[in-house]
Amino acid sequence: MSRFMNTLLVAAAASLVLSGVTGVARAESGGSSPPIEASLMGGIQVLNQNDTAVPDRFLNVPLVASVAYRLTSMWAVEGEFTWMIPVKQSVDVGSGAKQDMKSSDVLAYQVGARASFPLTTWTPYLAAGLGAATFLSNTDADRVPQLSKSQTAFAINFGGGASYGVAAHWGLRADVRELVAFPSNDAQGLSSGGNADPIWMERATLGIDYRF
Repeated sequence: MSRFMNTLLVAAAASLVLSGVTGVARAESGGSSPPIEASLMGGIQVLNQNDTAVPDRFLNVPLVASVAYRLTSMWAVEGEFTWMIPVKQSVDVGSGAKQDMKSSDVLAYQVGARASFPLTTWTPYLAAGLGAATFLSNTDADRVPQLSKSQTAFAINFGGGASYGVAAHWGLRADVRELVAFPSNDAQGLSSGGNADPIWMERATLGIDYRF
């Protein structure tokens, strides 16, 4: 129960912060309708080794779709969906010998804030958010961990990136993000002995964006 309450408190605090940012930004922009920005990106994502779910480092391919609502030239709120596609690779699963294995498919859904710093030709930014990550069920022999049912965990993300405009509405976008999932201590396949370690996942992506 305490873990659940902590999650609720974090989510509530983040909602208040985002609400405050939205209110300030609206005041700065004079209430005008801000543009919408949609992005599609792909790249590399790493699931780091931990003691309770992931015995070795796994390299996956993320597909990322996001929509941002720009409040001012600096602030935006952004919703993001990521599908982490597992790639089979030779890993150490604890037996001392390498085996060809792959991790679970992972879906992540996040909402957060983005602070941009527009320059002459490009715009760097910092971003952070929260949401959830779902490790999809799969009991194939080459999967680590093997999950008889999907497991969803509270997750956060933080990082930054940059966008570069190439046309009136089109641009290129590069993003580097850390995603951290916090499985519950009784999550089947993601916990051991009544304990679950956070799962850290670094992501680097490159793609396109379109501003409406």
